[in-house]
Amino acid sequence: MDKIFKRTPRGLTSAPGWSTITEYAPVFTSYSGGIYEQELTRAAIDRFASACSKLKPEVAGSAKPRLRRAFETSPNQYTTWPRFLYRLATIVECDTTACVVPTFDGADGETVVGIWPLKFALAEIVDYKGEPWVRFYLDDGEMIAIELRNVCFISKYQYQSDFFGSLNVLESTMALIDAQAQAQKEAIKAGATIRFIGALEGQVRESDMEEKRKRFTDVNLSKNNTSGLLLYDQTFRDIRQIEPYSYTISAEEMERINESVYSYFGINEDILQNHFNEDHWDAYYEGRVEPFALQLSEGLTQMLYTQREVREGNRVMFSTNRLEYATSASKRNMIRDMLDRGVMSINEAREILQMPPVPDGDERVIRGEYIDATMLSSPTGDSDPSQHDLVKKESDYHEQVDKPDHDA
Repeated sequence: MDKIFKRTPRGLTSAPGWSTITEYAPVFTSYSGGIYEQELTRAAIDRFASACSKLKPEVAGSAKPRLRRAFETSPNQYTTWPRFLYRLATIVECDTTACVVPTFDGADGETVVGIWPLKFALAEIVDYKGEPWVRFYLDDGEMIAIELRNVCFISKYQYQSDFFGSLNVLESTMALIDAQAQAQKEAIKAGATIRFIGALEGQVRESDMEEKRKRFTDVNLSKNNTSGLLLYDQTFRDIRQIEPYSYTISAEEMERINESVYSYFGINEDILQNHFNEDHWDAYYEGRVEPFALQLSEGLTQMLYTQREVREGNRVMFSTNRLEYATSASKRNMIRDMLDRGVMSINEAREILQMPPVPDGDERVIRGEYIDATMLSSPTGDSDPSQHDLVKKESDYHEQVDKPDHDA
């Protein structure tokens, strides 16, 4: 943290001089384990974070060349883009709000050389000497601060605050999942412990009952009984063996729990278990991954560039190759329709097929019979003879190629 937050003013840590504007505490109070501590919810969060980790960062424009070079390799010196995006997406899903903060060059203290995802326990926006700052309290109690203009907010369920998302409201489902898991565990333990049930004849004192039960267990159910025969005296009657069985939750109840989690996280069983088709993936990308990518790209653009630099075309973008989940037929049709029209290059087509680029593969090719319609006539409305010659040569070429070879 000392490497990232080098410019925290003393007034924000030890002396007055600030006033709180708004604050936020991402706390999940109803379930002690948290939303990330159950199998089903963690799987849904992991699926979303894994999909987001495959986003590809792209920087447009020529401003801040050092930042551009940094983005082409990694977000900072300690992590990679997939790990950065996975952690950021996980924090957003669990806490509904995450922040990205920059780290500055130690020489001038102004040049951004990397960005970091930040998880915090409490955050508040304060006014310090006329400028808004964000003050973060981390889980270990440490406090750090940075200017609001140098913070990128990523949030969901944003309603009450202009900056922070509202808390998760999955408490009832989480409590139900926890109760079902505990009930199943206790039922299995009980079924594995009690193996016989019987009744005692007549009135028996409680101490005698405990002694007789212990003696019956030691004689018949311990390893000392090598005969395989169970014997008991007339003190007992109607001793029966309990058939062990596995306790399972009803299908209707489990379906209701699962559907509640699926609806909350915008996911389905096909995506969760990785046996989806291209239609399922397109729907998941449009509904979940793309909004995250747009929010992150716009937030980083605003944080890293001035308004003038943005107007000049400088921006940060995140994209993904959505066709990597398409069928072979869909990929083939896409390449066939787009390659010879100049929409994509050879290397872009090879990327769809998950093949490495080739030299000179960034050139675009167009079929010879395609021609710009504006080239067929002059500005005065008269036809351009040179273009007529070009079309005629093209026509003669196809006529010569398609003509049967009578000599053969």
